[in-house]
This record gives sequence, structure tokens and C-alpha cells, in this order.
Amino acid sequence: MKPGIRNTRLAALLLGAAMLPAYAAGDRSMPGMSEAGMSFKGFDANKDGYLSLEEFQAKGLDDLAFKAADLDSDNRVDPSEFDKYVVKKATDQAKPEPGAEKPKPAQPPAGY
Repeated sequence: MKPGIRNTRLAALLLGAAMLPAYAAGDRSMPGMSEAGMSFKGFDANKDGYLSLEEFQAKGLDDLAFKAADLDSDNRVDPSEFDKYVVKKATDQAKPEPGAEKPKPAQPPAGY
């Protein structure tokens, strides 16, 4: 297994373990992100248990973010979809950009 894949899986496992106490307490927020408003309760302005496009936009996110979170395309995001969106967003940010690989060191001339 490539080291990058192993590191990503380890990071996802650790993130899940870190979130267990919050889930056990019934909190749907990412640890350390509640101050930034990245909790379901923080987004759900009308407290109906779902997020609308307008609630996403009120937090500074666009319609593409809403569509990415709305996994079943019912034009609302439930707590489960929101959790998956936040985790995916966190793991996507941990991945290096395509083509951003480190350049290989120059090889010395033959016979050096």
C-alpha cells in the first residue's frame, strides 16, 4: 500500500475516533469547527431538522457545496448527509493537489 493512502486512511480513522465523544453526546459538529459555524445546528436556522440552499448560502457556501451535500437530491440536507459532507470536505483538504508531487532529485551523471 502506498504511504499516502495509508496516511489518509489513518487520518480518517483518527478523525472518526476523535468524533466519537461528540456523537455519543448527540452533537453533530466537527471538533474544533463549531466556532466557524460548521455544525448542523449552526446551519439549521429554522430548526426544522434539514438544511436548505438558503441556509447554506447564509453561512457563505454556494449552491455547488449544497449539491455536494445533498446526496439524495431531495433539495434538503439531513444531519447524516451533512456529516458525510463535512468529513469528505475535511479529507479532501488533506489530499495533495493533483500534479503537486515533489519533483524527483536530479540524478548525478553516470560514472560519478
